[in-house]
Amino acid sequence: MITLYGTPNTRSVRVLWALEETGIAYDYRKMDLKGGECRQAEYLAINPNGKVPALVDGDLTLLETNAICHYIAELGTDLLPNDIKARAKVRQWNDFALSELEVAPWMLLKNQLIYPSDERLAPEALRSTMVWESQRAQGILILALEHQDYLLPTGFSLADIHICVGLLMHFKTDLPLRPELLPYLKRCMSRPAIARLQAMGELPPLPL
Repeated sequence: MITLYGTPNTRSVRVLWALEETGIAYDYRKMDLKGGECRQAEYLAINPNGKVPALVDGDLTLLETNAICHYIAELGTDLLPNDIKARAKVRQWNDFALSELEVAPWMLLKNQLIYPSDERLAPEALRSTMVWESQRAQGILILALEHQDYLLPTGFSLADIHICVGLLMHFKTDLPLRPELLPYLKRCMSRPAIARLQAMGELPPLPL
């Protein structure tokens, strides 16, 4: 059975969402990130980075969110299309979520919570730049969703999981979400898998 190591309201939620959508059986080990559990020797033997998520499936250990989600989607049947070109589009949007959409909120959060105090950037100047970065990325999504409900015309996929979690990160900051994206976000967040994650305490109630 798959074992997932994660922490609520982090990138682990992408993996949990994928698992819940596919119905694959898994054992969830909830890690106390703030309490330092991820820096203990037992966990560092699994993930030397001391971060979450991490997945163990027999003799396989995977550490990066994108790789873990793709592995789960390959095991399941619902999150990846059969067409090779459509699968390439899923990978495109997954990369976009991590390298473009999340840049702004993640940078603000790291500057506020992770960087040493003497290494932090001036908050107001950083926020101004990150608002620009966020709005640019959101504009690309608006164009992609202009004539369809999900990122693939065939329906909900792993791409939507990655993008939605990137949008949700904005609620941890004061970065504004463009109103054109709210119907899409509400549509994805109305899925039964999300209700199960919220019941597990993995996602807080959202102001949608």
